[in-house]
Amino acid sequence: MKYMKFKNVMIFILSLITVWIVVVFFCYKGYFTNIEVGQIQLDDRPYFTTQDGVVFDTGADFSYISSNKIGFPFLSPVLVNDGEGNNKILPMYFTQYFEVNDKVKIKNFAYFSGFKSNRIKAIIGMNVLSKLNMLFLSTQNTLDIKSFDFKPQIPSSATILQYKDRISPKVTLRLDNEVIDDILIDTGFDGDLSIDEHYIEKLKSNHSCDSMIRTNNTLFDTQTVKNITFSELYINERLYKNIHVVQLKKRLLGSKFLKRFDKVFWDSKNLTVYMWNENDEY
Repeated sequence: MKYMKFKNVMIFILSLITVWIVVVFFCYKGYFTNIEVGQIQLDDRPYFTTQDGVVFDTGADFSYISSNKIGFPFLSPVLVNDGEGNNKILPMYFTQYFEVNDKVKIKNFAYFSGFKSNRIKAIIGMNVLSKLNMLFLSTQNTLDIKSFDFKPQIPSSATILQYKDRISPKVTLRLDNEVIDDILIDTGFDGDLSIDEHYIEKLKSNHSCDSMIRTNNTLFDTQTVKNITFSELYINERLYKNIHVVQLKKRLLGSKFLKRFDKVFWDSKNLTVYMWNENDEY
């Protein structure tokens, strides 16, 4: 009899643990998350940031909020990497409600908390952004949050980038004659491009350029990096002027490049990014 009671208790405990693991997995992947459509005004910072310091960051696979007052603890602290080799142990939280610029409400999503920044209130990562479509309008400096079913009229001359991983939007680019894979489209990165030294040296051999040292911000730290400005550079067989390339091991296509276009449509449903200018032909 005692054995049967113990067995039933263990089955009950294991069932609870299984249910908890499933709930954590679904929340982590954003299956419960939804976001209201609406227009968000961005500030004058080069990356996609609202006036109250919320970054819409396609380079982050998860979301971060500096304050933990809006949610409740969801998982024991885990080791988090900022992508540049810096690690921190952060607690995971879950919130049913988060408002951006008093315009757009994000409901039911998980996030890490514990980082501190005077400029950034929150980072909304791909666990949320992969659930919606976005239209950036550079003339108004706005980001329109759209449903999966929305698609604007796109000119045939638009620059098109496609990716395969819904959470990690990596693309292949041709820089002059160099084909470079696994370049992450990162709206939280303020440069045009970030590539490693090997490819930079190849590009420098064919172009005039200027170099300077700059500070690059990561989630947990800052680092000193080399910034190279190419007076012109072919990207996917289209010529661009004054391209700013940061020398990093991590390959990125940043918000400075995206903002060279009048309109950018992020089609999460079809894993495609479209970029074009108003004078492009339809």
